[in-house]
Amino acid sequence: MLFRIRWSTPADLPALTDVFARASLSNEGDRDALLTHPEALVLEGDGIAEGPTRVATKADDIVGFATTVLVDGVLDLQDLFVDPDWMRHGIGRHLVRDAAAIAAERGFEGNAVTANPHAFFFYDALGFVADGEIQTPFGPGKRMHLAVAPEHS
Repeated sequence: MLFRIRWSTPADLPALTDVFARASLSNEGDRDALLTHPEALVLEGDGIAEGPTRVATKADDIVGFATTVLVDGVLDLQDLFVDPDWMRHGIGRHLVRDAAAIAAERGFEGNAVTANPHAFFFYDALGFVADGEIQTPFGPGKRMHLAVAPEHS
């Protein structure tokens, strides 16, 4: 499977919006709540031009993306979405590893994420450790962190 990861550009917003909505609705556990609140299916695009979003591409098609922002000294993984047609091909895993490498390169101690119940085992398998429960607009989630060794120059 050959795909590449690159920084997003403003021109990516329509494709990212499509991946975001389709990936969000692909989970049966979230679908009803999202359809009841369609505003939650709108990708604001904050940060796409500023650069915290990485996109995975296959040929020229965007097949996934991850957005990280700095929160309390760690890069918080706020978005991780993979096109439903490309799920279970390692794209999400590679995007998480990419975020961890960026955190280490920039001298941060790790990445954090709020995992909803259906994503918990994915993050757990990648080495994230649960820190406790948190309430989200769509139900309970777990705060998790992944420690990385900061690179020192």
